[in-house]
Amino acid sequence: MSVSVYFSNQIIQIAVGRRAKKGVLKSVYTTMAPEGSIINGIIMDSESLGEHMKNFWEQNKLPKKDVFLVVNSNKIAGKNLSVPILNDKKTLSFIMREFADMQREDADNTLSFTKIGGNKKAKIRKLYAEMAPKEQLKEFITLFEGFGIQLKGIISGEGSIIGYAGQTLLKQAQTFVLQIINGNLVSNVLFADGEFRYYNSIRCFNEPGTEAYLDDLARSLNQMEQFMGAQKIVAHIEKVFIAGSKGENMGIYRQVVADHGIDAPVEMINTGIGSTAELEQQAQLALFAVSGLFDQGRHSNFLTFFNAKDDDKPAMDPKNRKRIITIIVTTGIMLLLFTVFLVMRLIRNAKYNELHDYNNKPSVKLQVQAYDDAVEERDALLAKYNSIVFVSNSMDSYPVCNEDVVEVLEKTASGYAAVEISSFNAENGRVGFTAAAANVNDIYLYINRLEEEDIFMKVDHTGYTFNNRDGKYNIHVDCTLAEAVGREK
Repeated sequence: MSVSVYFSNQIIQIAVGRRAKKGVLKSVYTTMAPEGSIINGIIMDSESLGEHMKNFWEQNKLPKKDVFLVVNSNKIAGKNLSVPILNDKKTLSFIMREFADMQREDADNTLSFTKIGGNKKAKIRKLYAEMAPKEQLKEFITLFEGFGIQLKGIISGEGSIIGYAGQTLLKQAQTFVLQIINGNLVSNVLFADGEFRYYNSIRCFNEPGTEAYLDDLARSLNQMEQFMGAQKIVAHIEKVFIAGSKGENMGIYRQVVADHGIDAPVEMINTGIGSTAELEQQAQLALFAVSGLFDQGRHSNFLTFFNAKDDDKPAMDPKNRKRIITIIVTTGIMLLLFTVFLVMRLIRNAKYNELHDYNNKPSVKLQVQAYDDAVEERDALLAKYNSIVFVSNSMDSYPVCNEDVVEVLEKTASGYAAVEISSFNAENGRVGFTAAAANVNDIYLYINRLEEEDIFMKVDHTGYTFNNRDGKYNIHVDCTLAEAVGREK
């Protein structure tokens, strides 16, 4: 006996029967996984999910051999491809190049593919190729090994249902939509002109069984028609096959579909493998699990190309690998910089030692001492020279009361008074003299003429007295000579 287990979200479906080109169904089981333990085909809590599966397996005495897992997961990527007829190795290389735009590491992923058509004359195969992360596959293998089951195969839900529809429903229609309802999730498979063309899954947010919910399902069929229009597919939808629904809803749903402008007949799928009406009803409710009993060939099984040797090696987390690479590169750069700085320091030390030895030679020290003595002697002589220059400049700045100065005094007094020099102070350049004038008014005229002369820096009139003896006015004047007056230029 074979077992096909379907994982997606909380509802887990199990089909037991014989796996072959046309499967044989014996029984169907359904269980609810612990809440939050599996979401979108991703195991979130392996411990609680594994314990639940182990108990369910033992309670229902399910077979532990020839077990296949069918999984719907948003981590599994799929594409329609036209591939040249090649051997497996070259086919996988071709497919891997087609997935290059997904920016996934080749070594971290495993491929599978399901044949969906071809042209022998053109030597072309049409495949539905899929890529799954190895890490995810390892989680499924470990989960089942935890309760004593060695998985024989892991198949994508998309690839499994596409292969199943191609094997069975194409005999009833060439252009059709298979709509699979699983709680709030509805999946649509479109075949046109005998070839698979499109697959999508949509989450409905209305309560299952309500008219709003049925309207959501019909809208997803409209999306199939929109896709056909965008791809310029002229074929008309011949039938809409429904799986995962109870029969009493079909009458209402047919009317909802018609209201959305879809005139194709809507009918409940008949798998043809249920030996009783009750088993047939269970089969269409668990169609993903049932599709796993239909053998699509070894290429549709991810474990066919799963590298067991790589699986035995401890997988390194990409983040840790990046950290290690960063550390290695940083260490290399630091060692390089350390070497450069060490060499530069050794070179500088060598130059320092060379200069130090040169500076400490006795001959060099004697030359330095002689130079210092010469500099000291030069500075002393320079100080003396500057002192002499300063004294000379200072002396040249003192005025001298020579004949030229006396001549100016007398010339200034001409016609006004007679001049008699009474004193001269060489230190401050002050000349004291007395001028005798007959008219008192001439006194001020004389003072004004003195102030107009350039040789005087300052003219101080200290007053005048009248001399009864000669009847003249004696003018007392102190004049300060300008700098360097009386010295030859």
